[in-house]
Amino acid sequence: MVSRLALAALALLLAGCPAFYSASPRYGRAAPARPAVAPRKPAAARPISDRRQGKLGWPAVGTLCTRFGLKIDTLYGTKTHVQGIDIACAMGAPVRAAYEGRVSFAERFMGYGNMVILDHGERLHSVYSRLDSIAVAVGAKLVRGQTVGFVKDTLHFEVRKEGKSLDPLDWLEPR
Repeated sequence: MVSRLALAALALLLAGCPAFYSASPRYGRAAPARPAVAPRKPAAARPISDRRQGKLGWPAVGTLCTRFGLKIDTLYGTKTHVQGIDIACAMGAPVRAAYEGRVSFAERFMGYGNMVILDHGERLHSVYSRLDSIAVAVGAKLVRGQTVGFVKDTLHFEVRKEGKSLDPLDWLEPR
C-alpha cells in the first residue's frame, strides 16, 4: 500500500507544482547570481559649438514668418515642435546655399515637398524645403550663395548638427 505522503508528492509532481521548480533556497536551489550593473548616468547635454555658427548666409530674401521651437495652436491648443524657420518670399525667388557643401539629397520628400539637403562636413547639414523647383543634382559641390532651387511662396529652412535640429537663427548671419 502506498502511503498518503507518496501520493501527495506524486500528485504535486504531476500537477507541475511551481514549488519544485522554484529558485528559492528553501527548495534546495539558490537563485542564479546577477551581475552587478553600474547605474547609467544621463549623458550631459554638451553645447554644440562650430566655427561656422553665426556665419551661414540667409538662403532667401524674405520675411521670417515662423520661428524654430515649440508652437501652440491657438484654436486647438496642440503643441508641435517646429524644426526650422519659414521665410515668406516672392514667388519664384532663388534659394541659395547658406554655406559651401555637397548635395546629399535633391528630390520630393513627403511632408516637405521638393527638398534639398546640403552636407557641409563635420555632420553639419542644411535643409531647404517647399521648393517650387530644384536646380541641383545629388553629388554636386556648391559654393556659398549658389542657387539650389526656386521657392513657390514660403521657404522652410533647417540646420542640423549630428542629426539634431538646431535653431537656424543661431547659425545664420545677423541681419
